[in-house]
Amino acid sequence: MTLLFDIYPAIGHLNASFALANKWREKQRRVVYCAVESEYKKRIEDKGFECVMLDHPLESDKQELRVKGLRFILECFISAFTQKREHDFFRKIADWENKIRELSPDRVYMDAQCTMRTALYHKLGIHVISVETMPLSLYDPWVPPFTSGLIPKQTIISRLRIRFAWERIAIGRKVRNLFYSLLLCKQDYFSLYKKLFIKYDYPFDENVDLKRPFIMGIKGIDILAMTPASLDFPRKHPPKCQYAPSRVDLKREENILNKRYLRVMEEIRLLKQQRPDTKIIYCFSSTIMGFEKRSKIIFKKIRDICLRNPQFVFILSVGKYHNTSYLLPCPSNMYVFQHLPQLHLLSYCDLMVTLGGMNSIAECVEKEVPMLVCPLSLKSDQLGNSARVVYHGLGLRARIKWDSLRTIEKRIIQIFDNYAAFKRNLSIMKAKILAENTTAYTKEYEIT
Repeated sequence: MTLLFDIYPAIGHLNASFALANKWREKQRRVVYCAVESEYKKRIEDKGFECVMLDHPLESDKQELRVKGLRFILECFISAFTQKREHDFFRKIADWENKIRELSPDRVYMDAQCTMRTALYHKLGIHVISVETMPLSLYDPWVPPFTSGLIPKQTIISRLRIRFAWERIAIGRKVRNLFYSLLLCKQDYFSLYKKLFIKYDYPFDENVDLKRPFIMGIKGIDILAMTPASLDFPRKHPPKCQYAPSRVDLKREENILNKRYLRVMEEIRLLKQQRPDTKIIYCFSSTIMGFEKRSKIIFKKIRDICLRNPQFVFILSVGKYHNTSYLLPCPSNMYVFQHLPQLHLLSYCDLMVTLGGMNSIAECVEKEVPMLVCPLSLKSDQLGNSARVVYHGLGLRARIKWDSLRTIEKRIIQIFDNYAAFKRNLSIMKAKILAENTTAYTKEYEIT
């Protein structure tokens, strides 16, 4: 059996998929990834999986406008007459089709953020399973969308607020699609993919679900949720949806080659022996370009917290795009790295200041590390994830832009003042997630 993994090009999405791919490899199945960026191809091959390179069929309109600006609008205007953009799109789709025919996969695990390629797999007659690395995107009247920071309550007011949050998503999606269609002369992402659906005889309006946070969904498709059910708000188990055993790949990061990191960890170990009240706090920033300004806000506040609290030792992972010169001179109790072996570091941490990515939350639960969640993106799942962390008593949350230095400092101290309770809740959550790893959740996709 050949399994194709069509995963969105982001480190968090790939890491979540590796746990699933390893399960299949242990069963002697052939696992093949498709990649659109060489950086991710290397990462996949380093894990021992096959990978084929393909051209990205179409960038999002927002990304194109961010990079090209007015030039992109002009290109679309000209393309409305020459059809160049449409021809390029269908040429790349034809390349995808030919390559996938060669691979002849029996099943495709398709990232929910790649949903618009469903029509292609439908034409090829390949069974598609949508892999959701964020909390479930399906509508539930008692559960807010994962782009909302709402914490549900059993009240009419709460239900109305949740209903409004869902309706706002559908209305906003329709307005955005109409706006880009007019601005880009129907050469936009949505319009071109709609033509693909029509060409491949896959009815668009009947199949596309606009009431999904962050993504456009496909109605009736099988869903494999990489977020444990226990980490979500209580909800009815939706049909045609299963939960993967675990998104935490404990086999990664076995070899630690960063000598400075090893030296710093040894220094901190000795410091904790001399001063038992020392607290190790790990802070992770976005690895994606475009969030440098917001990352700078939280890092500056952390620097000031370091100066005010010598008992706190902060270890920062800032990513390769972030210029940290503004942190100089660096406090003696703050260490800055581009990248860190997160799973290894969490084994020694007392607290993680996280942006709210589900990978980091799942790994904190695995290592039983309390969290202070400071959402960086207000449009992804980070807000909703922060609400889930608070709801389950796994940590607290703060607002990067609006909460003051002292407020964030108080939240950190509050976590340590109630440390035993947070650790107990994390231990309970870890046990619940382990209990999910049964055939009751996974028998349909044979991944246990």
